[in-house]
Amino acid sequence: MSDFLVYQWDFSATAPQPCAVQSVPPSVTAGHWYHCHREAEGLYEWLLANRVSHAAINSLLDKDTRPNFELINDDQWVLILRGLNLNENANPEDMLSLRILYLNGALISVRKTPSSTIEALQRSLQDKTGPADIKSLLLAMVNGLNRNIDNFLQSQEELIETFDDESELTQEMMQTHKALLKIKRFIKPQQYALSDLYEAEVPSLAQASIHLRQSLNTITRINETLDFYLTHLDIIKGELRQFHAEKMNQNTYLFSVIAAIFLPTSFLTGLLGVNVGGIPGADSPIAFGLFCLGLVFIFGFEIWFLRKLRMFDKE
Repeated sequence: MSDFLVYQWDFSATAPQPCAVQSVPPSVTAGHWYHCHREAEGLYEWLLANRVSHAAINSLLDKDTRPNFELINDDQWVLILRGLNLNENANPEDMLSLRILYLNGALISVRKTPSSTIEALQRSLQDKTGPADIKSLLLAMVNGLNRNIDNFLQSQEELIETFDDESELTQEMMQTHKALLKIKRFIKPQQYALSDLYEAEVPSLAQASIHLRQSLNTITRINETLDFYLTHLDIIKGELRQFHAEKMNQNTYLFSVIAAIFLPTSFLTGLLGVNVGGIPGADSPIAFGLFCLGLVFIFGFEIWFLRKLRMFDKE
């Protein structure tokens, strides 16, 4: 097998047929799909040998890219997409990059990490239930990525609904918010990329414009759903922060009232305690009782006065 070619399909026949992956892949042939490993040796040279433009090669092989559509000419254009990472032990929000090159009737897809969408397409082709031509293959890739994101958001909707009953900011709530933000980072430009592809009206997709428009509508709806979920989470977090702030203010106010009540009595007891000339009334058997009655009177007067000012109603 070649170092970079994962598999190859021929769509020029009546039904799609798998091609043997040769040690040295032949020239790019119209009606064929080439799925390649982005970081494997030989891919760059193979693309150059097939007269792929340097701009397209850079877009296909760059380490970090955002969703984008780049039209080189009617027979050569690049579409860069992102999809959820549904591999085992992976976080879905760590989105995978799928780069697609249309070249003279052939489709070349490039990936670093295996994509569940591409693997599902491969299985459907093997089962003879997959797309029948190159344009249908491209639409199947786009729709597969959209479907996975849509399914993921449906599961998040059920989770977000449970957050409405929370009384604390939970770790799960914060992780959900961060995950949706990471997805939003790529899905918004992905909508623009598909919009640019649709508006470019490339001849290779002339007969699939209606289906492409449907795919664009789907990604637009996904973006609107993401915006709604993120706004919902912001509202929930804001309400929880406000609730805790009000609770803290109430506690602070209560402690302030208590401190105000005890301040005069604390002053009197402290004053008597540091009297270097001796405690007044130390020789009188009723002095301590009178002092306690005085403290009770002060307590009562303070409580009456604070109630008159409606201080306790503010709790």
